[in-house]
Amino acid sequence: MKKLTNYLMLFVFAAAMLACSKDSDDPTPETPSGNAVEGTWKIRAMNIDPAQNGITDVLAYFEALTGKKCLSETEITFKSNGTVGSKIPIGCDDILDQADVVDDSSKWAVKDKKIVLTEGSDVTEFDLETGANEMKWSSMEEEDGVKYKITIVFKKS
Repeated sequence: MKKLTNYLMLFVFAAAMLACSKDSDDPTPETPSGNAVEGTWKIRAMNIDPAQNGITDVLAYFEALTGKKCLSETEITFKSNGTVGSKIPIGCDDILDQADVVDDSSKWAVKDKKIVLTEGSDVTEFDLETGANEMKWSSMEEEDGVKYKITIVFKKS
């Protein structure tokens, strides 16, 4: 549990500094491209399937735990030059800085149907789906013989 929880926090903070939803404004995902990712986004959902300790909505859990909507209110801008910027809500710096996962030198790129995030020598890839107003990142993780699908859903700001 601790390993997966740490991974989830890494996953959350990586996204905040640069979810599987059945409801979608974009019924037919587009083939992912860099142009589809460019722009300013907010996290709308973070889900884990199957549930871990009864939790499927990690975003709601994290925000209830902290008492703030820091992740869902952070604006994340994927710039055309492959860099990432963010606008963190007032009062959320300490919560999001604790992870110290991604900094201003982070880069992003779309390769095939994946988004690739690079910070120094650390490279992380996620499966990518894009639409006009929605973007989904997903990853499969295994802990104690159980496979989990982790999905983050972004909505264009």
